[in-house]
Amino acid sequence: MPAADWLEIFMRPDWGPDDLLIDLAGMEVDTLLSLDLVDADELVLDIFEEVTARHWWIGNRIIQVVQSSWDVMGPEAIFNGVDADKLSLAAWLDAMLVLLLRRMKDESAPMFVAQLELPPAGESIPEEEMAMSEGQFLSMGE
Repeated sequence: MPAADWLEIFMRPDWGPDDLLIDLAGMEVDTLLSLDLVDADELVLDIFEEVTARHWWIGNRIIQVVQSSWDVMGPEAIFNGVDADKLSLAAWLDAMLVLLLRRMKDESAPMFVAQLELPPAGESIPEEEMAMSEGQFLSMGE
């Protein structure tokens, strides 16, 4: 599915698991009501992480930042050929993140990225994701 279809839901100010399960998955209301709410929330977060190719909080924060600055980022996307009707949601987020970072002062970018990646309370990053490879470390000096 193109990013535009996903964003139609994820850019709603009050979107919730039921929006995704009913609108995109075509789940019947009766089936949705029979799900445990915790299970539905976990299912939606798993789907969100799969289609964004990143942790749910990172994808959600990028969408929120882009949406809150849409008056600038919308035209920026058009000017740079970032078409939500043609890209996957993960690719659209990658492109929009690059456009956001390009608009920032160099000294602001590391803090912005750190804030995007900071897990919310109750979430943790697996230890293997936190480890930096020797190649990544050496490339920092380039």
